[in-house]
Amino acid sequence: MPARLIVYPADGPVVELPLSEDREHLVGRDPDAGVHLDDDRVSRRHARLTPLGAGRWQLADLGSKNGVTLDGRPVSRAEIAAPSWLGFGGLHARFEPAAERTEEAALADELRRRRATADLQRSLDPGEGLEALLRRVLRSVLTVAGAERGFVVLARPDDGLELAATVGLDAEEIEGHAFSGSVGAVERAVAEARPVVLSDVAADTQLGARPSVVTGGIRALACLPLTVLGRVLGAVYVDSREPGRSFTRLDVEILQGLASHAALALAVARLQREVAGLGDELPTSTRLPAFRPAAERETRG
Repeated sequence: MPARLIVYPADGPVVELPLSEDREHLVGRDPDAGVHLDDDRVSRRHARLTPLGAGRWQLADLGSKNGVTLDGRPVSRAEIAAPSWLGFGGLHARFEPAAERTEEAALADELRRRRATADLQRSLDPGEGLEALLRRVLRSVLTVAGAERGFVVLARPDDGLELAATVGLDAEEIEGHAFSGSVGAVERAVAEARPVVLSDVAADTQLGARPSVVTGGIRALACLPLTVLGRVLGAVYVDSREPGRSFTRLDVEILQGLASHAALALAVARLQREVAGLGDELPTSTRLPAFRPAAERETRG
């Protein structure tokens, strides 16, 4: 089975890169590098991964500016035979000498997830009312993302954002200083009308000689704008403090599809509420009479 390098960018979804065992792989910022890492901390020709056979690989620093680490230890050349954390100038990646899943298994899992998401989309019924729909949208996104907490905000006429639904968080916590970075991600997602996904891997450099890194976990968040016909209605935010959790490109693609469907359902629910409110405000004298087919009028006449 091929090896796999799982890269954790600071400001984007996790990227999974298969590594063939029949050739060496150049790692760097150079667009022609086999493992292209678009990060300013990475040199153009940063490192090389070379298969040695029997599941063993060699990691070599190619004179990079910011160095290479293996499980938190700076190295110039080292052999890898077990899953390990690699660092390329501060950009973290998980290296697995032999991928645990086959390509067929990965495709089957993707199909299962897409079908489950389609079922969730069909459950978003505007007829249940705006408030109930908002809660359902948030729980659906949490389910797809595998996250524990989140919230939905809706755009106000004054260009502000209004908290509309929460799970695992309260308004005071969201507005607090410790949460300001995540709120900034929401504001950016709304302003730029695009998903904002953040993943952060913290390798514990105090565990130098150990074969794997015990860290505080990967903190991941995703914020998706709710957009209809180019208009941003709001955004849905979810995050996870579970160790090892992250969002991949497939996660983001599936979440975007769910968010698009949710935005359309929210637009319909909002329109239905506005129309119902308009009917209540009309004076009795201006309300239209009940419609009756012509045949029924003639019969009664």
